[in-house]
Amino acid sequence: MSKPQIKEPNPRARLTLNELAKVQSIAAKHITFSLTLACPLKCAHCIVGAGPDKGYTTMPVEVARNYAAQMPALYAHGIRYISFTGGEPLLARAQLRILSTAAAEAGMECGVVTAAHWATGESITRRVVESFPGIHLWDLSVDAYHSNFVSLEKIRIAHQAIKSLGRCASLRFTYHDPLTDEDREILKFLGTFAEESEIFSQKIRKAGRGKDLGIPDSHKFHPWRKPCITQGMVVRYDGSLGPCCISLVEERRHPFQLGDARNRPLTEIHTHYMSLPLLQLIRLIGFMEVMQWLEEADLNKELPGSLPDDVCDLCPMLFTNPRITEYLTNRVAKPENRLRIAVLASRLLGEHQMLQRTVRELREGASEIEGFELAAALAVQPDWDGITLASGATQ
Repeated sequence: MSKPQIKEPNPRARLTLNELAKVQSIAAKHITFSLTLACPLKCAHCIVGAGPDKGYTTMPVEVARNYAAQMPALYAHGIRYISFTGGEPLLARAQLRILSTAAAEAGMECGVVTAAHWATGESITRRVVESFPGIHLWDLSVDAYHSNFVSLEKIRIAHQAIKSLGRCASLRFTYHDPLTDEDREILKFLGTFAEESEIFSQKIRKAGRGKDLGIPDSHKFHPWRKPCITQGMVVRYDGSLGPCCISLVEERRHPFQLGDARNRPLTEIHTHYMSLPLLQLIRLIGFMEVMQWLEEADLNKELPGSLPDDVCDLCPMLFTNPRITEYLTNRVAKPENRLRIAVLASRLLGEHQMLQRTVRELREGASEIEGFELAAALAVQPDWDGITLASGATQ
């Protein structure tokens, strides 16, 4: 009996509020390490501009050992998932093994994103997978650009070898919008050996080399109400940090700066990350407040007349603009805005650290902040239901 045809990607999603909250909460439990920009491929759509000439970017082994030593502390902090990406993480095998082994021993589940160039045969592919006992999830990248360098047969070999060893294999399918004939052929091929539940689709992004592909923006949906679904902070190969694994993963011009991971405990950095008011605002309630602020300040004129409908495309338009970034950073830093965003994080997602930290930092001028005492009580007793929040809107 033949397998049913894999459905084409659909950007629409129907989620209950609880389901949405689970997706929004991933950032509180998940950290990604970008090990290198080196890659045997040089794909035209690569959002980080990886390639064979980027070996100099690879994370030093001693830095990987430093991060590995912090895995028990990260687990105690609440981190449950660690991902590895690049470039091609399997070009940094020592670092990948050190980090994944330490994370798994600390109790965290590990995954790696790979193009599977190493899947040259069944036996060698099994040996590669077996050499990383700490990695449970193997996320295989596949698309029209990868197939210029890595055959689809290698993807099939890798998928089958991973599953035969009791690990989890997923297929990260990147597609054009609308789909091309080649996209459909790839999807059809994946359907010959993989279950539909193993295929995760994402559209090509206008980031990195992808900016040069001339991909038009989509305007089918309204972007402002959609929250930023960041999967968590990214610790880059050079110690710098990114706020997400998509449009700003390699971008350095944004307001979400966190310092150097080589010089600060990762738990401290993650606490800082989860307390960034502007990031938490768009993560919690989307871009509606931000866009209203820009209209009030007449800064919406800095943006194109027709905005993309995907928040991951809208985000870099806003946050790489110096005037917009400066204005939003200053506005969101107002004590009343910081406090209300922290209360939202606590009440909507059960994330209480930002509220506790904000209450501590604002206590000196508390008498001038409306609602401070109620927020302070909530910080002490997060599950308290004897409080009715007024509007969650920011000022």
